[in-house]
Amino acid sequence: MLKAARHDAIVELLRGRTAMRTVDIAQNLDVSVATARRDCIALEEKGIIERSWGGIQLVTSVDDHFGDVMNHHTRAKAAIARRAAELVHDGDTIIMDIGTTVHHLSGLLAERSVTVLTASLPVFEALRSAPDVTVVVLGGVWSERYQCFDGQFVADALTHHQADLAFLGCSGVSANGRVRDTSRSQAEIKQAIVAAASRSYLLVDSEKFPGVGAHSPFTVEDVSGVITTGPLPPDFDAHCESTDMEVVTV
Repeated sequence: MLKAARHDAIVELLRGRTAMRTVDIAQNLDVSVATARRDCIALEEKGIIERSWGGIQLVTSVDDHFGDVMNHHTRAKAAIARRAAELVHDGDTIIMDIGTTVHHLSGLLAERSVTVLTASLPVFEALRSAPDVTVVVLGGVWSERYQCFDGQFVADALTHHQADLAFLGCSGVSANGRVRDTSRSQAEIKQAIVAAASRSYLLVDSEKFPGVGAHSPFTVEDVSGVITTGPLPPDFDAHCESTDMEVVTV
């Protein structure tokens, strides 16, 4: 088993568990304890797991505040947004996820004639005065950190809508194609977004490979394509080639 695949397998083993011993991880993966220990050290250095006297467990991580990351990697996010905007046609109904990369796209839609469904306050603010944009706000429990409405109310509301396109963000993408998120509720909302859209695209810059997050809403095979910046990690590149996944690098 390749190192990247072992790392993904360890994360999967730890989901839903309070902790595991290194020896148990080694037995589950059929590798030596020394190999399991090295893999756990590598995952700890990436901030994905933490080791303590109680064993090894996933880090209960959260993303940085929306405002803190809005101005990070702006050139990459803007390039991704420009490419995503080319997929939009007048008359489309679009679901826009939370996150700063998706927010960069909202400014490019202000002159279009579209309907936008979103739980993101920054997306709403960017489009509220656009003359030909109809904005549908998906209400729920307010999240100051993510600057959006959150929770089951948002996911439930999406079951009553159908969209032509959806644009999603994430906290990370593993080598095996699993999309990662730090929030269980946001992971469930992303699943609902994909289900409600005829086509969906993941907008993700290169810093999100592999990124962080213990929750996985879907795999890249569940969306129509990935728009990102290169170069991509070789293992992820190989995975996409083997599955004929559409990946657009800008």
